[in-house]
Amino acid sequence: MDSALERVNRLLRFVEGLDPGRSYSLEELAQQWGVSRDEARKVLRKLRREGLIRRTRRGRYRPSLAAQALIELMRSRS
Repeated sequence: MDSALERVNRLLRFVEGLDPGRSYSLEELAQQWGVSRDEARKVLRKLRREGLIRRTRRGRYRPSLAAQALIELMRSRS
């Protein structure tokens, strides 16, 4: 069974390549991740549940501050 840390690490890989200064549509994320829109929705649901991405008022998505901090922490340790 996956530990919480392994699950978050796996999900962070989706967020890691995103520019924290901009927001993304579902279609843009599906294209960037190389998955279908349905698969992107599933990933987004998991990312939101873990607090790694947030949905804007306009229905777009952007990395959360928590995700940005975790990514920086991971980079500093490698």
